[in-house]
Amino acid sequence: MNQLAKKTATGAIINISVTVTKNLGQFLLVIPILARILTPEQFGLIAMAMTLVGFLTMFNDLGISAALVRAEKPGVAFWSSAFWINIGFGTAMTAAAYFAAPWVAVFFGEPQVEELVRMMSCVLMLHCAVLVPMAWLQRNYKFQTIAVIDLTAIILSSAVAIYMALNGYGVWALAWQQIVLYAVKAVIGLLLHRAPIRLTFDWATIRAVLPFSLGLTGTAFVRFLNQNTDNVLIGRFLGADALGFYSRAYLIMRMPIKTLSSGLNFALYPAFSAVQDDKEKLGRAYVKTVSILSVLVLPMMTGLALVVVPFVDLLFGSQWGPVAPVLRILAFVGLLQSVASSANEMFKARGRSGVLLRWSLIRAVGFIIAFSIGIYIGSLEAMAWAFLIANVILLFPFQYEVLKELNLSAATLLDAIRPQFFSTLVMAAAVLATETLIPSVQSLNSTLQLLVLVPIGGAVYFLTLFIFFKQFVRTLVNDVRNLRGGEDSASAASA
Repeated sequence: MNQLAKKTATGAIINISVTVTKNLGQFLLVIPILARILTPEQFGLIAMAMTLVGFLTMFNDLGISAALVRAEKPGVAFWSSAFWINIGFGTAMTAAAYFAAPWVAVFFGEPQVEELVRMMSCVLMLHCAVLVPMAWLQRNYKFQTIAVIDLTAIILSSAVAIYMALNGYGVWALAWQQIVLYAVKAVIGLLLHRAPIRLTFDWATIRAVLPFSLGLTGTAFVRFLNQNTDNVLIGRFLGADALGFYSRAYLIMRMPIKTLSSGLNFALYPAFSAVQDDKEKLGRAYVKTVSILSVLVLPMMTGLALVVVPFVDLLFGSQWGPVAPVLRILAFVGLLQSVASSANEMFKARGRSGVLLRWSLIRAVGFIIAFSIGIYIGSLEAMAWAFLIANVILLFPFQYEVLKELNLSAATLLDAIRPQFFSTLVMAAAVLATETLIPSVQSLNSTLQLLVLVPIGGAVYFLTLFIFFKQFVRTLVNDVRNLRGGEDSASAASA
C-alpha cells in the first residue's frame, strides 16, 4: 500500500473510531442525563443563542485554513499570516456578538438570550485561534493528536455541563459546555501543533488564495443559513419549547454526518487534494467512499425511523415525546446528507469552491421556501416533511454535477449502493413484520423493544448482504483489509 493510502486509511480509522466513541458517550450518557435535568425550553434558549454565535464563526477563517491544507508547499509567511488574520477576525467577531446580543433577544422575544450570547461570544475567539494549528495537524496527518484534542475537550466540557446542571445552573450549564469545549481545543491545539507561526504578516500570501478561500467562506455562510433557517423560524414563530424539541431531533439526525461522514471526510480531504488532478483515481475514491458510508448509514437511519418512539423515550425520557414524529422524518434527511457529503470534499479538493457556493445558494432558496411552507402550516412535522422533500428534489441535479465532474456514469454510482439499498428494504420489512405479527412487542418497555427489534433488523440486513451480494461483501472485506495495512491494490491506492 502506498504512503498516501496508508495515511488516509489510518486517519479515517482514527477519526471514525474517536468520533463514534465521543458520540456514543454523548448519546448514551451526557444527553440522557441533561435531558432529564433540563427542560425543552432551556435547550431552546441555548439554540437561539448559538444561532448568532454559529453564524459569526462562518467569517472567522475566510476558508484560509482549508487553503493551507491543499497548498503545495505553504511557507512561514503563509502560516503566520493565516494565523494572525484569524486572530483579528476572532476579535472582531467576538465584539460583534457581544454588542448584537440585545437585538437577538428582541428578535426571539426571550430576554435571557442576551446574557447567553454575551457570555458565549468568547467562543468565537477561541474557535479561530486554533484553526491554523488544526490545519497543520490535518495537513500532516496527525489524526491521533487531533483525536486526543477532541476527546479531551468533549470529556471536560460534558463533565462541566453535567456538574452544573445537577447543581441547579439550568441553561447556563449548556452555555459553559460550549465555552469549555472550545477553550480546551484552543489551549491543547496551540500547545501541540508545530506550524511555523512567527510575528510576521504578508498580505500577498493571503491575497493569492482569496478566490478559493472566499468561495469556501461563502459556501459555509450559505450552508449555515441552510442548517439554521429552520431553527430561527421555529424559535421566532413557534417558541422556545418547540425549538427545544426540534433541536433534539435535528441533533440526532446529524449523528451519522458527525459520527461517520465527518470523520471519514476529514481524513479524505488531504488525500483527495493530493490526487486532485487525476479524475480517474478521484472518481474511484469517491465511489468507494459513498459505498462504504452507505453500508452503515442506510440501515442505521432507516432503522432509527422504525424504532424512533422507544429510542426517544429511552434516550430523553417521557417529557420529550414530541421529538419522535419529527425525528422519524428527519432520519431520512440525515441519510441523504451523510451519503452525499463526500462530494463536498471532492469539489473542495479540486479547488471548485465556486461550485460549492452555487449549490449552497440553490439549497438556501429551496430550504427557505420549504421551511416557510412548514411555518405556514404551523407544526414541527410539517417543517420536517418540507425539509425532506426539498432534500430529495435537490439531490438528483447535484449528483448529476458530481458525476459529470468526475466523468462517472450514474450506473457506476447506483451499483455501489444497490446491495445496501436492497438489504435495507428487506431489513425494514422484517422489523415491520415483527411488529405486525407479534403485537405484544409494542407493549414492552422501551429498552426491551429495542433489544428485540434492533438485533432482528441488524441480523436480517447483514444476512441479506451475505446471501445475495457475496461478491460485494468480499470486495468490501478486502478493501477494509487493505486499508488496515494489507497488500497493495488499486482500490487502496485510489483511496
